This record gives sequence, structure tokens and C-alpha cells, in this order.
Amino acid sequence: MPGHLVQPLLAAALLALASTALHRRLPPRLASNHIAAVMVILVIAAVPTVVLVSLTYLAHVPFFGSTLQWCSHALGHHREVPVWLGVTCTVLLAAGTVRCVRVVSSYRRMSCSRPAPLAVADDDTPFAITLPGPGGRIVVSAGLIQALDPHETEVVIAHEQAHAALRHDRYLLLGALVTAFLPPLAWLSSRLTFSLERWADETAADRCGDRRLVAATLGKVALIDRTDRPPMVGFAGAAGFAGLGVAARVRLLLRPPVPNPDEKWVVALAVTVGAAAAFAAFQVHHVEPLIHFLCH
Repeated sequence: MPGHLVQPLLAAALLALASTALHRRLPPRLASNHIAAVMVILVIAAVPTVVLVSLTYLAHVPFFGSTLQWCSHALGHHREVPVWLGVTCTVLLAAGTVRCVRVVSSYRRMSCSRPAPLAVADDDTPFAITLPGPGGRIVVSAGLIQALDPHETEVVIAHEQAHAALRHDRYLLLGALVTAFLPPLAWLSSRLTFSLERWADETAADRCGDRRLVAATLGKVALIDRTDRPPMVGFAGAAGFAGLGVAARVRLLLRPPVPNPDEKWVVALAVTVGAAAAFAAFQVHHVEPLIHFLCH
């Protein structure tokens, strides 16, 4: 298999790993947007790679060879793909497509298009979530309200309102789609979710005027929520209060807000993103012969 189909993707992934490793040292808004941009770049680099490897592999399989042999000629890749690599990419392409359809279906099913009042769920389990969509409906359980005092409840609501106003559901949808199609990138989606929760924490702290109150409320909710269920399972685009990395979020709230990075760090991040984007563009370039063949 020609190495030039895989090497750019690996290079882009390594750049993403290096550039997003400092997400906790960046202001949460900048960190969230940076990670989201890197995820988009990686998808642009990965999808052509998976498609090209799958088509090239299937074109050399006897059962599909007669039907897909034209793909091999159109792409100019006549070498056979190793079985392990071809099968892996083919399964990723098929299963990832199905999972992405399910994620989008879940997002649309839960999406709230019009603003709606705060809803209180008759549930003893403490939770608070913001449903996806421009309406950004907030749902808080009766169990959570009973466990918190009025000031702590205001903190939770302010946190969820930040998720709704800043449309964090779009970021979460991106992370869910990337994870669905490329499970190895789940670590990047986790970093995005953590940065979004930090962003909502900081917004709630600005609104309430007390960072320690937000930190204490976050820790209290995490302690009383002792369920073993993973947060927001099956809810693409939904955001919750006691989400990923509670301990780290509490520590950051007990410190002064993270300042904007120096100019040299901004330049370094921009160069890293630009390099990853160049590798992604190189991968898209491989699809050009196939598009040209199909269009003519």
C-alpha cells in the first residue's frame, strides 16, 4: 500500500495530539474552538484516507473486483492493500456511516427548535441537562433541586443557560460524529467536552460572581450523583452539569481565570493547525482523480 495515503493522516493526528495537550492551560473558549477546528481538520484528512483504502482494497477482492476495478484505475492505486488494513478501513467506513446516521437521528429527535421554560423532571436522580437545538431547553430533576439550596440551584441553572446560549450542542454533535466515525479519536472528543464544561463553569462564575460557590456546587452535585451510568448516553448534543473531569474543573475554579495566551503561543497554535490543515488538504488531493473520473 502506498505510504503517502496513510502518512499524512498520521502526521495530522500527531499534530492534533501535541496541540490539544495544552487545552487546560488555555482559556476554555479558545480551547474549545481550537479542539473543534482540529477535529474538523482530522475528519477532512481521515475520511478520504478511509474511503480510498477501502475502495482500493475492495477493487482487489475477487467478489468485488469486477465491479470496483474502475476505482483502482481512476485513483491510480494499483497495489494491493494489506488485508488487515483493508478490512479495518472497510469496517470503519461501513460501521461509522451507520453510527453517524444514528447520532444525527438522535440529535434531531431531541432538538428543541423554540425557546421553552425550565422543565423539572419528576425524578429522584440528581441531574441537569440542556437539550440540543436553538431552543436550548433546560431540564433539572426534582432530586437535584431538593439536594441543593437556592444559591446552588442558581449556579446549576446559570451553567446550563451558558450551554444553551453558547450553542455547545453544536460542538458536542461534532464530537459525537467524529467519535462515531473514527472511534480512535474519542480522546479528542473528551478534551472538547471537558473544555466546553469549563467554558460553562466560567460563564456561570461570571454571572454568579463567586467562583468558590460554583466549585462547591459542582463538587456537591458530583458527590450526590452516585449512579454508575455514563453521562448523557445516547443524547447527542446534550450537555450536563456534573460532566467530564469534575475534580480538574473544581481545581481550575478555585484558581484565578486562565489568562489569554501570549502571542508566541497563539502563533504556535496557528502554525500547528496550519500544518495539520496542509496534511488534510493533501489527503483531499488524492480524491481528485476519482471525482474527475466520475464527472467525466
